Amino acid sequence: MERIKSECLEIEISESGAELRSIRKDGAEYLWQGDEAHWQRHAPLLFPFVGRMNEQRYIYKGRSYEMTKHGFALSSHFSVASNTGNSVTFSLSSNGETKSIYPFDFTLLVTYSADGNVLKETVEVLNTGNDVMLYGLGFHPGFAIPLDKGLSLDDYSVTFPYIAKAEKRAFAEDRLEAGYDESADEVDGKTIHLSAEIFKDDAIVLTETGGEAVLSSLKGSRNVRVLYDTPYLGLWQTYAPDTPFLCIEPWYTLPGRTGTIVDIEKRNDFLTLSPGGKRSHSISIIIE
Repeated sequence: MERIKSECLEIEISESGAELRSIRKDGAEYLWQGDEAHWQRHAPLLFPFVGRMNEQRYIYKGRSYEMTKHGFALSSHFSVASNTGNSVTFSLSSNGETKSIYPFDFTLLVTYSADGNVLKETVEVLNTGNDVMLYGLGFHPGFAIPLDKGLSLDDYSVTFPYIAKAEKRAFAEDRLEAGYDESADEVDGKTIHLSAEIFKDDAIVLTETGGEAVLSSLKGSRNVRVLYDTPYLGLWQTYAPDTPFLCIEPWYTLPGRTGTIVDIEKRNDFLTLSPGGKRSHSISIIIE
């Protein structure tokens, strides 16, 4: 476990998946700590795919490859490249095992940096091969509910301060995306009022959310802000009474399409990177 800190934050990250494991401020834990009864993970990195694929397969240049839900980065061992005390960088490079399921040469550099009450997570993707690289990417941090003792899920909301008109990506019964947007009835103006029932069909995936989501309660004093530049934002928790966490998930790409084995060269949402190229993706988590 690697540790970094700022003037007011204490952060822990595991080399397994380069996964964030703890965000503490003034002695209070803001990140979900994992529980087999609900969800064991904390804040996995989704690469090179987001979500599940139809039949857990995809196609590239006519060949079929297997791929598990959310890709392999979340279960990979990352090396620690550096730790300066307030910033730590992890590294993962392609190898024989990854090439058997994802035929691209790459390096991922995942950096966490703490400054005041802001934790920034940056993923730098490097194409180390000779072909154009295609990939998906998403963030999946889970936050503890309640943030303040004595409250419940129903006391909380997610607000989008800069929203224009949010829409929701439609999903089929198999939880693969249906290929179109629909009205986001869960959004009341700029706000989603949280309850277990809105997650009965799994995650809510929104578009046009303005790049900021605020988890807060009018009855509490602790808030979390997530800043992002992704086209999609997922909200998810396991469907059960009093589930004690909420995931706020900025996604660059979507899961597989229902009834279709995805040819990633034909997907408009997949990210591309030229040989020798690199690109950075980041989110900021503000603890208040």
